[in-house]
Amino acid sequence: MDLATVQNDEDRAKLKEAANTVNFQSVAWIGFYRVIWRWSYQNTPISYEMWLPGDPDMPDADEACVVQTSGEWGDRDCTDQYGFFCQTDTQDTLQNKFIYIDIVMNWIDAQIYCRTHYVDLATITDDTENTFLANILSDVGLSDAWIGLHKNLWLWSDNSSVSLSSVKWESGQPDNVNGNEDCVKASTEGLMADDSCSTPLPFYCREHRKIQRVRFTVKSDGDLDESAVMEAIEKKIKEILSDQDMKFRSSIKWSIQPDGKIFQQQKTQENTHKRRHVRSYIQ
Repeated sequence: MDLATVQNDEDRAKLKEAANTVNFQSVAWIGFYRVIWRWSYQNTPISYEMWLPGDPDMPDADEACVVQTSGEWGDRDCTDQYGFFCQTDTQDTLQNKFIYIDIVMNWIDAQIYCRTHYVDLATITDDTENTFLANILSDVGLSDAWIGLHKNLWLWSDNSSVSLSSVKWESGQPDNVNGNEDCVKASTEGLMADDSCSTPLPFYCREHRKIQRVRFTVKSDGDLDESAVMEAIEKKIKEILSDQDMKFRSSIKWSIQPDGKIFQQQKTQENTHKRRHVRSYIQ
């Protein structure tokens, strides 16, 4: 169906079960990832960059927005407060294309401001534009200002909702070594670490499962040997599945009733036989 989504104890248990089935004891890809850096305007992928040495370091998940700082770029916490550059829909000169806004805001509020009053936060495409913005900052005696570059935090490849409080990272992770560790691998315990997406690793897939529930009524004149009945039912179901030449894996699980039992006794109108109902489901 997709790469595996692992963000709760049940998911982690399934991951370990899959690993144990094939005696796997290393790390493998799951479906957690960061998208590449993009410009706010039209969600354009980055093609030109001018990072500070060591940036983007992304020491934590909050440093996903970018400032222009004395001609170079640094990743910052998106809640930090800076002035910012907007871009207009006028492209004839750099003076008309870019506007510096001397109001300190966080990145999201700066984006809203630029989109409301101009076009968007500034997109920088070459050295000439980058130097032009750096000179504006120098002229006003400042070093840092928001630009339109940002990075989404974390996403699941199957579009599941992200619950960051429920995922479990290995100690010191994510560390984004060299600024390009945008994909996530997991140990057999479900502990996660970021790595370069180009690293060759095995991977966990999420199966597309169809569940069919089946209910049985079993007649008995005396005490019911539940384990023997369960064994007989499982044997019969497996024979049926085998006869159908099924090309996919299947398993049989028993439904536990609210009282903690599988079988429940019911009396017939004649009260001559004991009937017990049992539910199972096939995956």
